Order: sequence, then structure tokens, then C-alpha cells
Amino acid sequence: MRIRLWPASMRASAALTATVACLGVFALGVLGLREYMVDTVLGSAKTKAELELSRITDAYRTGHSVNVAVTGDAGYEVVTDSGQSVVRSSFIARIDPTWPGLPPAPADASGVWETKTALRSPTHPDWAENRTYTVLGTVVSGVPARLVEPLGRTGDLAPAEPSTSTATYRLTVYMFVLPWDAIRTETVFNRSLRFILPLAVVFVAGLAWFVTGRTLRPVEAIRRELAGVSEHNLDRRVPVPRSLDEIAKLARTTNATLDRLQAFHHRQQQFVADASHELRSPLTNLRAGLEVALAHADRADWPEVARQSLQDIERLQDLTADLLLLAVNDNSSVPMDTLVDLAALVEEFRPQVTCIVPEQAFVHGNASQLKRLLRNLVDNATRHARSTVTVTVRVEELSVVLEVLDDGPGIAPEDRERVFERFTRLDDARTRDSGGSGLGLTIARGIATRHGGSLTIEDSPTGGGLFVARFPR
Repeated sequence: MRIRLWPASMRASAALTATVACLGVFALGVLGLREYMVDTVLGSAKTKAELELSRITDAYRTGHSVNVAVTGDAGYEVVTDSGQSVVRSSFIARIDPTWPGLPPAPADASGVWETKTALRSPTHPDWAENRTYTVLGTVVSGVPARLVEPLGRTGDLAPAEPSTSTATYRLTVYMFVLPWDAIRTETVFNRSLRFILPLAVVFVAGLAWFVTGRTLRPVEAIRRELAGVSEHNLDRRVPVPRSLDEIAKLARTTNATLDRLQAFHHRQQQFVADASHELRSPLTNLRAGLEVALAHADRADWPEVARQSLQDIERLQDLTADLLLLAVNDNSSVPMDTLVDLAALVEEFRPQVTCIVPEQAFVHGNASQLKRLLRNLVDNATRHARSTVTVTVRVEELSVVLEVLDDGPGIAPEDRERVFERFTRLDDARTRDSGGSGLGLTIARGIATRHGGSLTIEDSPTGGGLFVARFPR
């Protein structure tokens, strides 16, 4: 049993695809937006820490204003070169009372630099404070002893006790970049996503389901109409949407295809009817002649009966051969990689016709089919000519032209296209002895078309029939 991993319905498939795409886009967007928000808030916290660091270092440098107001949540520490802590904020003491402090600043430190440190609460290991912090540091030199002693104070900065020492200290001031605002922002963002993300996914899936269903509604109408098309009702056509999108183009193309199919079916039915009629005529003549001869066997002219029967059989053979050639040519292509000398083919009909040809006239195509085209045109001209048939070949810049001219009665302009239809014979050709099967000119035009050329009837200077075939050089 085959397990289907994707829905068979195009509507469900489109909705599922949109949902998966929505989840992917939202996931990437959420991750990127969350990182951007956290980085933005941390950047703001860093700016505040730099401001606090500047205020503390300015207080030490001035030496007369060390009472700096620092918020209780801020984290800072002042350390001497010997590693002794001058003052720590209550933040450090609250989180990690045993914390040994940050190392002294490097000897070549100048300006503000960044470092990392970790604070751990021994009593509350799951606290949010158990993390790695960014720490800003800077060095202040020549700080009077009265601002430094006594050492080891905690809490906010306060005026130091008076000291009579003249010593100075080199202090390192550390300021922690605290992530409280970033944590609160991230928490609010995550809580909001629990409601917004599912609603957004459901909305996109529903919208995709609705839009896809509305888009495929004309396709379903086309499918239902096509399901009712059969050989008995080829006149049905699919509805064309009023839109100008691809579905409307599909509907118009489908209707055009149905038009061609209906026309082909009509031609096929007409061809079968005409073929049946043409085959029935010689068969009827053959049967009637034999029945009459058998009914009066003692008085029948059997050599004449045989001659008439042979004519009917020959006509049947010619008609059957033409029908077979039409069927083969309608379902085959002509190899165009062979050069055929059309002038040489015309020369083969001497002295039956008058030939006016150049030395060479090459075209691409099939020699036997081109010879069949020429034979059909010559036979048709010979059948209607009074005395002369002239075949001319000339080479033009882009084409090779074949002309077959007879001095017969010619063809009226209104009949010049009708004679190329199957089983079409004009009134003066509808005799049993001189008339053809009505397929010769149809076959000739089909051969010319398959060779990339054309076959038409043009005005003759002598008033006779003039057939002109043009082929690419």
C-alpha cells in the first residue's frame, strides 16, 4: 500500500504549502526580530552603563564630588591596582557575596574597554542573574587617598571619611551592562507569540484555501464540461472566464482545440461517406455487368464484359491506392535532408509533355513523393488539355517554381480552391472514362505542403489551367 505524504487535492496542497511557508517565514522572522529587539535593548543598556561609568570616573577625577547617584539595580565595582575593592554596588553583593571581583586593568589599558564575567548565586542557581555579563572598564589615575580610604565599602557611592594621607591611587572602574530590560522585552515578546503565531498561521491557511478554491472554480467548470464531450456531441464548449489570466487562456485554447477536433471529425465523416460512395460506384457497375452477362450467358459478349470489368477493377485499384496514400501521408512526415533535382524529375516526362527546365533545380525533400505530385498534375492537365501540356521549372531567389500549363478550358476562379478538396470533380470531369478519383489534386497539395511549399491555380495567358507549385530552395 502506497502512503501519500502530500494531499492529492490541489486546493489542499496549496493551503498546506502556504501554511508550511508561513511557518518557515514566521520562524525566521521571529528569530531575527527577537535577536534585533534584544540587541537593541542591550545596546540601550550599554549606553546607559557608559553614561554611569563616565559620571563615576568624572567624580573621582574632580575629587570634590564623589557622591554619585547610581540606581540600585546598577552593577559596578571600583578596584585598586592591588586588587582591593574600594566599593561594590548592592547588586553584586546580593547575587554573589563571595564573588572575588574582576581582575585589575591591563597595564596598557586606555579609555573604555569591554570584558566578560559570570555571576552565580550559590543559593538560587535558577535565578536569571546566573549568566555571563558584559562589563565596561576604564582607569582613573591620581585619585586622592581621602576618596579611596577606608576600603571595602559596599552600597552606593558616598563621601569617604576624611584622610590626611597624601598618597594617590590608580583605580579601575567596572560597570555591568545589566540585561533586565532585554529579559523583560524577550519575555513579553515570547508570550505574545503564543497567541499571534497560531492565529497568523490559521489565517494564512484559511486565506490560501479560500483563494485557491476561488481560483480553481473555473478549472472545475472546464473539467465538468470536458467530461461531457464525446464523439456524439463535439459541439460542446468550455466556459471562458471574464478574467485575462492563464485559466482564461487555457479555456480559449481548449475551445480552439475542440473546434479543430470537431472540424476534423466532420471531415473524417465526410471522407468516409465520399469514399464509400466512390467505391460503391465501380462495384455496382461491376456487379451489374456480371449479373446481366450471366442472365444472358448465351448471348453475352464475354470479351467486352471482361474488358468493362477490368476497367472497374483498375478504377478500384487506383482509388484504393489513392486512399492508402492519403492515409499514410496524413500520418507521416517527409525527411527533408535529401536534395532532389526537380528539373531531372520533369525531364522524365518527355516526350509526353513539353519541358522548359534549367540545368539544375534542387529542393529538399522526398524524390518519390515529388514525382507523385508531378505525375498527378501532369495526368490532370493531360485529361483536360486539347493538344499541349507544358511543364516549366524556374529558379528564383528564394524558391523553385514548378508550373504545369494546359490548353484546355481552364478552371473558373470560384472553383480554384474547391478542386483541391477530396473527391471533388468538376462537371466536365465526371465521366467514367475520363474522370479521375477526385483525390489526385488533394494528394498533390498535401505533398507540396509537407515540403514547406504551396500549390495554387493562377491565371493562364492562354486561358487553360495553370497549376503553380513553389518550394523553398
